[in-house]
Amino acid sequence: MPDIAPLAFHPLTFVAEHDGVLVGRQDTDSYAVLPEDGAQLLHRLVDGMPVAEAVSWYRATYAEPVDIADFLLTLRELGFVRTGDEPPAVPQRVRFQRLGSLAFSPPLWICYLGLVVACVVVMSWQPRLLPRPGNVFFIRSLIGVQLAVFATQMPALAWHEWFHVLAGRRLGLPTRLTVGRRLFFVVVETRLNALLGVPPRRRYLPFLAGMLADLVLFSGLTLVAAADRSGPLAWAGRLALAAAYVTMLRLAWQLCVFLRTDSYYVLTTALGCTDLAGASAAYLRGLADRMGLWRGGARPDTEFSARDRALAPAFGLVTVVGVTAMFALAGIAIAPAIVEFFTRLGQGLASGTVGARFWDSTGSLVITVTQLAVLPLLVGRRARKQRRNKPQTKEALT
Repeated sequence: MPDIAPLAFHPLTFVAEHDGVLVGRQDTDSYAVLPEDGAQLLHRLVDGMPVAEAVSWYRATYAEPVDIADFLLTLRELGFVRTGDEPPAVPQRVRFQRLGSLAFSPPLWICYLGLVVACVVVMSWQPRLLPRPGNVFFIRSLIGVQLAVFATQMPALAWHEWFHVLAGRRLGLPTRLTVGRRLFFVVVETRLNALLGVPPRRRYLPFLAGMLADLVLFSGLTLVAAADRSGPLAWAGRLALAAAYVTMLRLAWQLCVFLRTDSYYVLTTALGCTDLAGASAAYLRGLADRMGLWRGGARPDTEFSARDRALAPAFGLVTVVGVTAMFALAGIAIAPAIVEFFTRLGQGLASGTVGARFWDSTGSLVITVTQLAVLPLLVGRRARKQRRNKPQTKEALT
């Protein structure tokens, strides 16, 4: 029989989900999905009910026994139970909470809306301000274009993620930034794991905040370009248009739900899923395996919730269609810029004269190779190390 004395727990959060109750520690990002009866049992243990008494309560309430030893082992593995003289976890001090509240206050929402409306109006009056691939080449130098895009988009990425951070800090959550990779691109990401400890309806704004930031930035840059028509600083308007175009591409990227972007988390929150992308990938691999097109194996269905498994075929179709559409749209929005870039690059390298144009093209080629090959490999290695050290979410008492 387990000890009669009550157990000591760290502060835990309990959030009702479609497949049960999500219980977790925000300070360690350790979470578990419990069925309703398991969550009720844990509630009583957290409230100080002795283990033996909790076992009797469970048997009387649900008319069946409980494997309390296995249940307590799972809770200890998740780090929920305090051991020995271990003090309770102290909530992290969250900075910028007031700033987060201000950033999403009614006056600021009015300002954001005003910027977007003004942007739409000026683009309708001046079609030259519409986003086009050619806007990227605001000067002749390819190195200048690349350095300018890098110099403008790094702050833009920080702006995007900063809105995620502020939206999380507004709720008093310890959101933070990390570096990762999507396909061939290095990306800055915000760790929003602490959102698992708040009700689903409060997660939408933190997930959507980055896209709001991109939309506001695109509108602001377009208005800057509209105000700068001629004169010695005309290049500033062209640079603003170039930065606005890349920002619009990044905003479109966030709509690719099959790449675990911001919109993916909005969708899975609305659907009540926990790992829809993983379940869909396993479904597609299993389907390919049955068709003789894949022999790599797939993760077992038991790793995913019932809701994830039920929606996996539909999201798998979305993934296949989405990837096809992404490459099609890339041919429209990105391919012209790539063709123009390599045309200028080839002309510079084949000019026959080792001059400024030749070195500009050579330097541009080195920058391109570094960006597409070296940096993603370095970041990917770091991301894999982080994934290996990441606490796992478990389902218990099922």
